[in-house]
Amino acid sequence: MEYLTEIIIAILAFVGTLVGSIIGNSKAQAIMQEQLRGVKEDINTLSTRVDKHNHLIERMAVAESKIEALEHNIEHNT
Repeated sequence: MEYLTEIIIAILAFVGTLVGSIIGNSKAQAIMQEQLRGVKEDINTLSTRVDKHNHLIERMAVAESKIEALEHNIEHNT
């Protein structure tokens, strides 16, 4: 009978540990998913900023090309 009590206590301790682990893991997973969502939003924001910057660089390259052409025309017309 004494061993039966010890076995029951061990089983209850195991079940309690198992339930605690499952709850802890689910909370940790929820936190990680929320953090991942924030990182994805940050990446999208940065991607938008990089696209705008790249577009500005392309426009500046076109403007510089036009300025060079105008300078060339001015030099040859004077």
